[in-house]
Amino acid sequence: MKFTNLLLAATAVVSLATPASAQMRALSDPVVPHPDPESLFTSDDPVLHRNKQAALHIQRNLLKCNEWDRAPEWLTDAYIQHNPVAASGLEGVMYYFTQVARRPVLDPCPALSPDDPNGVVAVMAEGDYVTILTRRIVPYADDPTQTYTTTWFDTWRFVDGRADEHWDPATLPDTTQPQALDVNTLLQEARDRAEIEALMWNYVRAIDSWDADAYAAVFTEDGSFGNTVGRDALRDMVSGMAAGRAERAEAGEEVLPLHHVMSNQSIEFLSPSVAVVNYYWQTVSRGSPGGPAPRMLAQGWGRDEVVKVDGEWLIRSRDVAPDGE
Repeated sequence: MKFTNLLLAATAVVSLATPASAQMRALSDPVVPHPDPESLFTSDDPVLHRNKQAALHIQRNLLKCNEWDRAPEWLTDAYIQHNPVAASGLEGVMYYFTQVARRPVLDPCPALSPDDPNGVVAVMAEGDYVTILTRRIVPYADDPTQTYTTTWFDTWRFVDGRADEHWDPATLPDTTQPQALDVNTLLQEARDRAEIEALMWNYVRAIDSWDADAYAAVFTEDGSFGNTVGRDALRDMVSGMAAGRAERAEAGEEVLPLHHVMSNQSIEFLSPSVAVVNYYWQTVSRGSPGGPAPRMLAQGWGRDEVVKVDGEWLIRSRDVAPDGE
């Protein structure tokens, strides 16, 4: 009996020292996208080539660049879905991406890249079917700052060069189990929110001080402001604006310092590494008591997409006129 009590006590100590639901870690090699993904969408067979090219447009123009107004070029009206959380029909999928998700359009639309989070691994075509294998980056439940990779697939059946039916491995979310309060997740989200707020502060300080290098640094390498895409182009844009202001000042024109004001900011997390920042903005000239009164020069609302790259939040796209105004 004494030995049994000691054994039970020892077991209790070990149980207390061991997490109740320790998160496993991936044992597999990482999924690596193809170095030239768009080269996979070709075929010597004319029908397979046509279908592969349509699949390329779906992957690039729709899923990457969010040009959903062009969806009728590559999807049929029926567009039969076998994803359990997506309804069939072209009209429904267009409404979701343009009115619900409201993902910003990338213009110009860049080519597929091995650096895409859902980088293409392989493309297979046979008959009327095309399957694309892509990388998926998945955060660990117990530490969303750490991730592993797995493989996703999308298969389409094409009719006359347009996708008429679609399959993928999606499942319905499990709503039967209560969601435990994950303190680590809440702390990480709070940290991410603070870092995103600091990112937007660094953005306005860079443009208000006309620091072209600091301005470009808050964007991803392929980041965009409207039609200006890439850090070099963004740096040149700010340098050109600063030079124009200096020329006007030298010509005797009054060139007032500017303040870019962002307010009513809301941060919406789409994943642990992607968020959307909604806000109102104003551009005003600087003023002070006893000096020139400040003047509002422009105002509107914006919707920016920010991403975490190597642990740092950066702006992937900045849209200060989401309604096209």
